[in-house]
Amino acid sequence: MNKFLIGFLFIGYLFSCNNKKLDSTKAYFSVVDYLKAEVKKMDTIPLKFKKITNATSSSDTTMITKEVFQQYAKEFLNIPDIAAAEKMDDYSEVNDFDEILNNVLLIYTAKKQDDVVRNETIMMQPDDMGNTHVKTILVSTLQTDTDPTVEKNMTWHIDKRFQIVTKTTNQGQPEKISTVIISWE
Repeated sequence: MNKFLIGFLFIGYLFSCNNKKLDSTKAYFSVVDYLKAEVKKMDTIPLKFKKITNATSSSDTTMITKEVFQQYAKEFLNIPDIAAAEKMDDYSEVNDFDEILNNVLLIYTAKKQDDVVRNETIMMQPDDMGNTHVKTILVSTLQTDTDPTVEKNMTWHIDKRFQIVTKTTNQGQPEKISTVIISWE
């Protein structure tokens, strides 16, 4: 029985050596989880939503339903979660304090050129009690494996609005830029 147990433990050890070791002390801010909670909270509040779109030669402002808001919010909710254990090693983290803005900054940057999420910045403002509150989230994505190439710069201002700037580049054609702003009150 002991020989069987020792053999089983040895095989388990060999397999575990092949797995990527995770740093259990490392913890990244999950933009995806945070914004999912924000959207869920907003589902319980009666809000009015407004959409402003700007394209190359046109602009439009319309009132939208909560369902349309949720469709646009998916742009943030469907990005790869860099706080997931399997993604954390692919990003570097910098913590900083911006004295001019009075904000704590968490900045995550992709280490590899082929990661879809290129950069995430979480701006948090400290209060008088020493706690910090998320005020703004910035996310940059780049998809180069598609034609056209799509770059998105997305900004979520907590409790106010979000903005998605999409740059689309087709080979041999001019770049197209469109902006969608969704605000609520």
